[in-house]
Amino acid sequence: MVWVQRVTGAVFAIGVVALIAAVVTMAMRADSVPPLPIYAGILGLVALILLAGACMALISIAISARRGSEALWRLAKQGGTTTAAIGPARPFSAQPLREAAQPEPAEPASTRPPRPSGRRLVAER
Repeated sequence: MVWVQRVTGAVFAIGVVALIAAVVTMAMRADSVPPLPIYAGILGLVALILLAGACMALISIAISARRGSEALWRLAKQGGTTTAAIGPARPFSAQPLREAAQPEPAEPASTRPPRPSGRRLVAER
């Protein structure tokens, strides 16, 4: 993936140099300084920056996803499970809705000391 980042950076740099060269050439050949090629050059530069940023973001996401999956595989191997057991999960299982809808058994209430009975003062002005 690093080579993809380098290629994207090289294409961006070549595009910027070519765009600047085209704007300078058009401005030098004109009798006066034409505003349209300069504006088009600035707009092209902005488009190049946005496209390069989007490409780098996608590459970064792909690298992060690959590292995450490699880390999960390492954790799975350390846990003693086989790679055959770690397959793609089926999104729709045959589990009945009744089993899925049953609530988990509640934990027993913690043993608290009994509250003192009688009159108690909550707040005083």
